[in-house]
Amino acid sequence: MNRRLFGAAGVSAVAAGSRRSRAVRIGLLAIAAVVVSGDEARGQGGVESDRAVLETLYHATGGPNWGNSTNWLSDTPLSEWHGVRTDDQGRVRSLALIDNQLNGPIPRELRRLTNLERLSLRDNELSGPIPPELGQLARLEELSLPDNRLSGPIPPELGQLTSLEFLSLPDNRLSGPIPPELGQLTSLRILQLSHNQLSGPIPPELGRLTNLENLTLGFNRLNGPIPPELGQLTALRYSLGLGANRLSGPIPPELGRLINLNALTLSANQLSGPIPPELARLASLERLLMAFNRLSGPIPIELADLTGLIQLAIDSDTGLCLPPEMQDTVFGRLALDRNVPLCDAVPALPLAALWVLALAFVVLGLRRNGMERQPAAS
Repeated sequence: MNRRLFGAAGVSAVAAGSRRSRAVRIGLLAIAAVVVSGDEARGQGGVESDRAVLETLYHATGGPNWGNSTNWLSDTPLSEWHGVRTDDQGRVRSLALIDNQLNGPIPRELRRLTNLERLSLRDNELSGPIPPELGQLARLEELSLPDNRLSGPIPPELGQLTSLEFLSLPDNRLSGPIPPELGQLTSLRILQLSHNQLSGPIPPELGRLTNLENLTLGFNRLNGPIPPELGQLTALRYSLGLGANRLSGPIPPELGRLINLNALTLSANQLSGPIPPELARLASLERLLMAFNRLSGPIPIELADLTGLIQLAIDSDTGLCLPPEMQDTVFGRLALDRNVPLCDAVPALPLAALWVLALAFVVLGLRRNGMERQPAAS
């Protein structure tokens, strides 16, 4: 009897222990699965995902016709594929396929290269729009797509790339406005959008890019005034390029705050009014290009302080004139080389105009003499 009870209790205890151990094993397996899944997401799984994205890029952009496709689609590590650099985990960190005969659209699948810091596809034949999905590449520091055939608008989603330091999109066929969202890229040092078909005003939000060293917006269809907010870009060094647009109104005196600027290009617009004397504060300026506008009035004497100028483009026939006391300055000599007249110079009249003027004096003289000879009325 006792043995039966003991046996039944023993069986129950063993069964209970078995159930507990099975539950423990299941729990351990679940934990292991989570750990393995995490490792795959961070390591091999992420690498295989990156490999699939690169294969998509290869097929979407005419990979068999690339100039260099060494190791692409092979089983070698991604770091050995032409133009690819990886991090310590084997994830794609840099993708640079420069002047490599890529053509076709940029695949939106590139958004899955979540460790990507540099994307440079310049000097190719890529076409179609810039995928808005590129705005999901949170670690991206460089986006370089110049000298392609890209068209359509600049995606405002690029304003989400808060780590971006280099944005270069010139020499494409991009159209539409400059997204004000680009003003959120406060880490940006280089912004190049020239030689496109961009239209509309320059967003004043670009004045928030206080780390910017180079800003080129020339050779587009931008219109409206130059935002005075651009005077907040005091880190600009290399260039402020706004030439060959349809900008109008005066040159903002706030541009005189850009004391580190090397080159200011405003030529071929519809700017009007006087040259602001505040530009004399640009002590580092070497190139000042203002020709083909509607500027007028005396050139400010203060611009004689721009002793580092080596290039000056300025109109000679819009009403601008050079004060005589500036003739022997660097600015004055460059202006005289461009045939800018002195402010006190009387322009020579054509010979025909002199004959007309002389004839007028003769006629007036004859009339006066005739009136003097007439007898007084009685």
